[in-house]
Formats: sequence, structure tokens, C-alpha cells
Amino acid sequence: MIAALKPVIKNWLAKTIWAYGPDELSRKLNEVGVGRGTTLVIHASWLIHNGFRGKPADLIKALKTVIGNEGLLVMPSMPYHNMSSAEWLLRGKPMDVRRSPSMMGLISETFRRSEGVHRSLSATHPLLAWGNDAEAFVAGHENTDRPFGPDSPFAKLLERDALIVGFDAPFSTFTFTHFVEDHLGETLPVPLYEANPVTGTVIDARRNESLQSIRVISAEANRLRREDRLVAKLEQEQSLHRGQIGNTGLVWVRAQSLLTGAKHLVQEGTHFFDNP
Repeated sequence: MIAALKPVIKNWLAKTIWAYGPDELSRKLNEVGVGRGTTLVIHASWLIHNGFRGKPADLIKALKTVIGNEGLLVMPSMPYHNMSSAEWLLRGKPMDVRRSPSMMGLISETFRRSEGVHRSLSATHPLLAWGNDAEAFVAGHENTDRPFGPDSPFAKLLERDALIVGFDAPFSTFTFTHFVEDHLGETLPVPLYEANPVTGTVIDARRNESLQSIRVISAEANRLRREDRLVAKLEQEQSLHRGQIGNTGLVWVRAQSLLTGAKHLVQEGTHFFDNP
């Protein structure tokens, strides 16, 4: 009987005590550091009892309003879930920039379908972008074999002093950490990437099909990663923050602060990768 009441209670709380709308969300994001002109990276989950009054499209509209046309809104749109990029590539399925759905949640997929959004041509880690220079931001992702490398849009997040926010999504979902790993690759105790690249297929907006040679993160690096150490360092340096609005958990960090914290760990000899 108690178990049957739980969803009823949660539904009531979501509509009353936990309830918040676009205006309240905008004010909260302002407190977090989001404003007009911000480059904002969102990792999001859509939970039915989060308290937001509206649909995913309303949430996306609120995010766009906060940063304005002079800002840039970015989301991941990987076309696979619960598998590694190597496993995805071995399936041989193309990443169709127009038709492959984002498997990064309902908000990401809704954003992908919204007006003015551009998607990068990466076989494994395409990014979505809307706003100031969005098309230029995603351009060239197909020209590098390192999806998180210095020639990828992930590097541009550093240049733009991006703010990375998790909306009911934990720090572990922040794909920018792979850019950090690539940047610090020479300090890792094992190779970050597998020795042999894997081929992936991409279909662009004009229906042109091309092959990409992709470096995938090694199984050994994935096994030895100790992300909890990085999180602890960022919390120690007070650069990783957590908050709440309604029943929605928020976590946020600046891209530059994330890289700086990782560098400090390496300099102190306490890497966020174990020795094999």
C-alpha cells in the first residue's frame, strides 16, 4: 500500500512544492553563472518528477532565452547508449547527421530536432550547437581522428570559457573530461587510445557518405580511470558546484577549471588514472 502511494505523493510534490517554471530556472541559471553570451554545455536527463512545469521543448526554449542569440548552447548527441564507441563502430551502422537520433536522453533529442541546431560530423561523439557561430563551432569535427583532440569542437569549449552543467545528470556524463584526458595524454600510465583506429561511416546533410578513421579510448584506460579523484580535487578547489531547483539536481564546472584541476592532480603525483 505504501509502495502504491509513493508515485501519487511524488506526482503531488512535483506539481506543488517542487514545481518551478522557466522564470525560476532562468534565475537559478543566473546564480550558477549563465547569462547572455554564455557558452553553455548541457548534459541532461528528463525525470517525470523533476518539478519543471512544461515539456522538454519548453526547457530548451528557456535555456536559449537565458543565453540569447549571442550565446551558444551545446549538447552531446551520441547515436548509441550503454556501449563503448569501439563497440558502436564495430556494428558498422552509419551516423546520419539528420536521421540518427541522439541517445543522450529526451532533452538532447528534442534539442536535435529544434530549429537552428547544427550537428557535428563525428562518427562517435557528434555535438549539437545552437546560437552564436554554431555552424562554425561544429565544423571540422570530421577532419580529426581524435574526437576529443585539439582539432575538435571540444577544444573550442576551452577557448570560449564554456560552463558545463548537469541537469539531473552526474559529472560522469561530462564528455569534456575526455578532452582533458587527451590533453594530458603523455602523463597517463597507459596509452589513452587503442593502437589501431576503427573505421566509422558518416552521412552528412546532403546525403554524402564518407568514412572516418577514429581513435577509440583503450579498454585499459577505461579500466584504470579513477574519476572520483578528479571529482574530489575539483570539490577541494571549489570549482565543482552542486545545487537544486525543485526536484532537479544541478552540477556545474567551468571547462577551464576542470582542466586546471586535472593538471594540479598530475603535478601533485596523484593522477586520476591508476598504474597498471
